[in-house]
Amino acid sequence: MEIFKYQARFQPGMSLDESVTILVPSSTANIGPGFDIWAVGTKNPYLRVTCTKAESGVKIECRSPCQAPEGRVLGYAGRLAASELLKESGINKGVRILYEDSDDGYTVGGRGRSGAEIVGAVLSIAVAYDLRLSLQELIELSFRVEGHPDNVAASMNGGFNIMTTSPYDNRLLVDRYELPENLGLAIGFSSHQKTGGTEERRRVLARPVPKDLLVHQTGLASMVTAALLTGNTDRFLELVWGDRFHEPRRANKGCYGDFNAREFEGLKRYLFETFHVGLSVSGAGSDMDVWYNKDRHPNGIVDEISPTFVPWFKNHRITMSLKEMETAREGAYAYAQRVYGYGKA
Repeated sequence: MEIFKYQARFQPGMSLDESVTILVPSSTANIGPGFDIWAVGTKNPYLRVTCTKAESGVKIECRSPCQAPEGRVLGYAGRLAASELLKESGINKGVRILYEDSDDGYTVGGRGRSGAEIVGAVLSIAVAYDLRLSLQELIELSFRVEGHPDNVAASMNGGFNIMTTSPYDNRLLVDRYELPENLGLAIGFSSHQKTGGTEERRRVLARPVPKDLLVHQTGLASMVTAALLTGNTDRFLELVWGDRFHEPRRANKGCYGDFNAREFEGLKRYLFETFHVGLSVSGAGSDMDVWYNKDRHPNGIVDEISPTFVPWFKNHRITMSLKEMETAREGAYAYAQRVYGYGKA
């Protein structure tokens, strides 16, 4: 499979026993009504990715306290990305790549693990072999391996990312923006296992979309984007939990646990009315994002909503660990620039 036509522009640079280490933030995608077009980089969890040049082959090692769910293999996405980049760049050498989780581990279930693996592999190899790839080239290659641009863009860039394809030449377009300073985030790490992978959960979305739903969803996505970019956090919170496309369909198929769309909407409505927070599913699930206004909740949101949030999921046989999190202001690319001077003249 030819993924990326690119002629190598690398120099001897490092010796074989030198290593490059990149910190890659996790991500949360979709963010309510922004299905496949929005993603945010999250500071934790993250992957520490160390690439060492080798004489040949691609060797992957994962050090993680987390158990991969059925049907998933940690490091598989990174191996594919590394193999394709070496092949397409004409590099007749190899790499050893070590993935290490952040202290709390990096679970699989909505945090963009495969996207982070791909970004870490592509960027660390580019630095190690002095491949002078632009940010656009790095994102395009990562996207072509992953199949979806949202998670890889957020891990590469940090911040808030909007993506689409150009109607002129069909190239991938990714724009990155800063998030409002007063927008807070807590993550609910779910015990509900994501089986079958993301593609299995995408199949439930194939049913046609009625006109009224399309109009409603387009309006939500437009207004939420405007709210984020103008710093109107309260408007963002009023709308972000109101997705009418992917979350209801997946909830009714049990993708997030033993509850349906009506029950899930009831929880989201109660949390907004009582605490003025917006609950959305992280990526394809099963982790949850709780967005809030730091001006309203200066001490965070976990202690306030846990007596409601945790028992609700427990009643549906799900253990939910709710933790305060930071969004990532720096993505993997900026880290490589800062630490290794990558991409600078």
